[in-house]
Amino acid sequence: MTRFFSIFLILLILLTSCEFLPIETTSQEVSFTVAPSAKHTIAVEIKEGHRVSGSFSVSGKETYIDFYIKDPAGGLAYGVTRAQGGLSFEAQAEITGLYTLYFDNSFSFGSSRDLTLRYQVR
Repeated sequence: MTRFFSIFLILLILLTSCEFLPIETTSQEVSFTVAPSAKHTIAVEIKEGHRVSGSFSVSGKETYIDFYIKDPAGGLAYGVTRAQGGLSFEAQAEITGLYTLYFDNSFSFGSSRDLTLRYQVR
């Protein structure tokens, strides 16, 4: 009986000291084109404390694009970055809501950008 109780206590301590990760993970892959002088947006629902992470690649005549993420209140969750050829990113949600990924080609007057985006919410 004492052995059973000891094993039970050890299991209880291990379980209470573990950090549980969310079981739900949403993964997406999408390809799209951003026209010259335009922006393309993707809205992602993220719960407070969860993260959106991923990467994208840029192809076309020119391979750079501005990228940023805005939170539900319109603030920057991930700062503006000019990505050359692609980028890996990660942002944590401070509040629950719709976060918007921006792919901004508004600085270009003649070249569209072809992108492939892979991201997950966890």
